[in-house]
Amino acid sequence: MADPIKKITMLGDSSSGKTCYVWGMYAAMSNNRHGFSMIATDRDEHSRLHALWEGLVNETGEDRWPSPTDQALTYAFEFCYAYKPIIKFEWLDYRGSAMSDQSDAQDVRELRDYISESSCLFLCISGEHLREKVTSVNLAKVLINTKASIMGGHLAYLSQTLKAQNRTMFPIVITLTKYDCIDRPQWEELIEDVKQLFSPLFAENSDWLVMICPTTLGRELAQDKNSGRIEPKNLYLPVVFALFSILRESCLAEDKRRKEIGEELENLENGWMRVLNRGKIQRKQEEEESSQNKFQETRKQVRILARELKEATIYYRGRQIPIDLD
Repeated sequence: MADPIKKITMLGDSSSGKTCYVWGMYAAMSNNRHGFSMIATDRDEHSRLHALWEGLVNETGEDRWPSPTDQALTYAFEFCYAYKPIIKFEWLDYRGSAMSDQSDAQDVRELRDYISESSCLFLCISGEHLREKVTSVNLAKVLINTKASIMGGHLAYLSQTLKAQNRTMFPIVITLTKYDCIDRPQWEELIEDVKQLFSPLFAENSDWLVMICPTTLGRELAQDKNSGRIEPKNLYLPVVFALFSILRESCLAEDKRRKEIGEELENLENGWMRVLNRGKIQRKQEEEESSQNKFQETRKQVRILARELKEATIYYRGRQIPIDLD
């Protein structure tokens, strides 16, 4: 039986740079990083995404930027290791204009259903709204401008849904797009501002695993977005975190499976029935070897990704944590 297709959902205001992030992220992940790469399953989509990124890099003026759209965009991708597919997933770039209180009931219901089926959720916050420190005076305005209050409503609903289904909370990436717009010397102060926008995610004993990641298409763009040089930074890290989280869950599941197979094999090999169970024992030994190989391969991949994330800002149960290589 084929593994189910994973889903990643990206939320953010229409001006948060989600679409350009996808173009740059795809270009970054198409280039092999320590054996990992990403490819669109549709060849035409692959060519289109590269052409859009090339236009963004090479063009100047307003034409380099995508026109605002009310359409949700869904991409079909494959994560690969050594150019061999390991995970198929859908990426939903939800239309930013729908991130408002005017969204109709059907629109909201479809989004929440998709989010609840996701394996990772990206929340995009534009650095344009975090140029100044968040205080009690401007907090309400920042919550409105970033759409963080609306995203928080979706998170509250998601939490209820996952609890009702007895499912664990899945990883969240708070992607600070247009980081070039932020000229603040204290990273720790900015982190505290982000935590104010989504405070339930960072509550003590929270079950959410959350990564906060600054991304930019180029530091010159804050001063000259139409002619500034494209020098992307950190576009791949949120995807690496999503892939790490998915593969780590797969690794834990395979570890559990191989131990169960080992117990079944031990029961077959013990006692006087082992001669009659010779065929079953051989098949179970082959199953155990296959599971062991899959576990070791996935564990190796997880460790490679963990090294990429060693400097990342990640929180669990309200505390910043390092990524465990094991």
